[in-house]
Amino acid sequence: MKKNIILASTALCMTLALGFGMSSCEKKSQKSTVTVKKSEASEAPKDIFFYTSKHRKDKYVPTEEHMGFGSNILDISQSEFKDNKNLKEVWFGPQIEHVANYAFAGCTSLEKVHFQGEVKVINDEAFLGCSSLKNLKVDVYTIGLNAFKDCTSLESARFGEHIWWIREGAFANCTKLKSVLMGITMKKMEDGAFDGCTNLEEFSVPNDFKNRMFGIVSASAAKWKKVYLLSTEYFPLPKNCTPNSGCTLYVPDAFLAQYQADAGWQKFGSVEPLSKSKYFTAEGFWK
Repeated sequence: MKKNIILASTALCMTLALGFGMSSCEKKSQKSTVTVKKSEASEAPKDIFFYTSKHRKDKYVPTEEHMGFGSNILDISQSEFKDNKNLKEVWFGPQIEHVANYAFAGCTSLEKVHFQGEVKVINDEAFLGCSSLKNLKVDVYTIGLNAFKDCTSLESARFGEHIWWIREGAFANCTKLKSVLMGITMKKMEDGAFDGCTNLEEFSVPNDFKNRMFGIVSASAAKWKKVYLLSTEYFPLPKNCTPNSGCTLYVPDAFLAQYQADAGWQKFGSVEPLSKSKYFTAEGFWK
């Protein structure tokens, strides 16, 4: 049975208000939603349902389309919203650091997720089969097995500057995925992490994946448009890299002359400094 909640504290409301840039938050008695004015956040929905520990205790199944979490929700439990066909948009407050196995698996109507803080782990199959999800932007450390497998509408994935480990099948069968951007911190990527992602146009190559990354994304080589090398040294063109003349290669500014003079790297359409890129500085860090 649907529960009404009383927003008795401004702090509860401000958990998501920070993400929207709201300057104030009104208390709403006997309401399960919070109204957000268009002038305050043009992309925010009119009504946001706040899921609390009381809803969790009562095993309430959200029927709302737009959901956020009260400050007393510190993680998302295993299978907590699995197969919910109502959810379209979800906001994760900065206090949430863990999304457990199957938490949103099968949520086929889920189009948008908003992460406001650092997430330690998005666990195995957490968003498996979320076939309407279009973009992912999250400062995450570890992405589990098959975490976003079969997210067939996903077009971009940005992992922030703390990404460390992407596990097998994490983005398998994301057939529309065009952009994958990760920081220089990336240390571990398991085989099959991007199986079936044959439409990649833009991706970064972290320092520890100088050779391997090109093999992982080789299926889309003819479609590459932008490649970012995040390296602390110059290295020759890997044998498994098949550049095309329509792709721009961005390299660390300190090694620009070496890359531009290399006959192998010259197979790219142009070789430019990272400082001219949209996402990275001259050293390969996030802008």
